[in-house]
Amino acid sequence: MSYFWFLLLPLGPLLGGFLAIRSSKKYERQLNWFLAFAGAYLLGVTILNLIPEVFQSFDPYKGLLVLAGFFFQIFLEKYSEGIEHGHMHVHHHLKSNIIPIGIVASMSLHSFTEGIPLGALWVSENTSFYSLLFGIIIHEVPAAFALISILKGIKLETTTLRKITFVYGGMALLGAALSLYLRNSINEEFFNYFMAFVIGTFLHISTTILFENSEQHHFSKQKISAVLIGICLAAVISIGLHH
Repeated sequence: MSYFWFLLLPLGPLLGGFLAIRSSKKYERQLNWFLAFAGAYLLGVTILNLIPEVFQSFDPYKGLLVLAGFFFQIFLEKYSEGIEHGHMHVHHHLKSNIIPIGIVASMSLHSFTEGIPLGALWVSENTSFYSLLFGIIIHEVPAAFALISILKGIKLETTTLRKITFVYGGMALLGAALSLYLRNSINEEFFNYFMAFVIGTFLHISTTILFENSEQHHFSKQKISAVLIGICLAAVISIGLHH
């Protein structure tokens, strides 16, 4: 496989970030539909591809790491305030013209963590690489959109917003690059365990997006269509790549 695939990682956050810089109001309705699509795709890839890949044999420690990843994401939300789910209405308590370090740092850590398993999957030429790669890219579009929209709402300068977008856009790539660099010194089984941890975070994010992104837990026709498209695309990529 070519290193070129890694260069696609920043596309999602850069796209989401620069759409938010241009106009958050204009794209807010479309973002809700895309969120439903992204949540369904992420859930589909996790269940159809990542879980079968990691749990080819029984290992209770991997199950514990799935739980750890799930609750780590809950802990991370204490600082990110759910922005990775596309939430954009949490800036009422933030001070104008001051970068909320906790939010930016927790979002960056989340993105960095997502990219780490990609290095191991690339080295082993695993078909799960593509499913996870596109899952990260799709998920990061609404996540970056929400992050930059909030920072825009507290009156940060456009130049600052662009810098944060570029830094955040490179975090998943940095995580993947680190795992590639360490691939010869760390046992491959370690990455399997880390993948279990990432599965836990994906399960929390995807299910939260699906349930919190619906008014009174009812889905409109557009959102149902978006969910079905996301699940079908995940099935095509996850199952098709293994044949």
